[in-house]
Amino acid sequence: MRKLTQVLFCVLTAVALAAPMKVTDAQKVGNLRLGLESSQVASLLGKPGKETRPLEEGATGLTVKDQTFKQGLVVTLAREKTATVWRVERFLVTTPCTWKTPQGIGLGSTEQEVRKVYSQLLDAESQSPKQLVVGTIYDGVIFHMKNGKVESIFVGAAAE
Repeated sequence: MRKLTQVLFCVLTAVALAAPMKVTDAQKVGNLRLGLESSQVASLLGKPGKETRPLEEGATGLTVKDQTFKQGLVVTLAREKTATVWRVERFLVTTPCTWKTPQGIGLGSTEQEVRKVYSQLLDAESQSPKQLVVGTIYDGVIFHMKNGKVESIFVGAAAE
């Protein structure tokens, strides 16, 4: 029975590792991810150091506000006109944040590391020496590069 359990564990692990990665797998840094409610963000990060006034985005029709945290995070919260709950719409990770994506990529990771981890999901059309895009600029993760290393990470829609 023990051998069967070990074999089953190995098979399940192999299947999990062989499953193709999705863009949503990369859309998390630390415990921050798209769609979190503002109360969850507050529990995770505390009170923001700065918060902008809510305004309506013409392109999306959502009401948005930015919260800046000392951990090196700028979180854009959004809600629809009739909604009362604010949710994470997009976020930017900058210094001094030490959080990483579930795949182990964070500030200071090399361009080669990003390319290796996300090779199947990189958007060839949106690449430049200054950025690598996982998914698309419409709903993905943008690794901003400086001197071959990740300088910041943007998660969410960067274009409408």
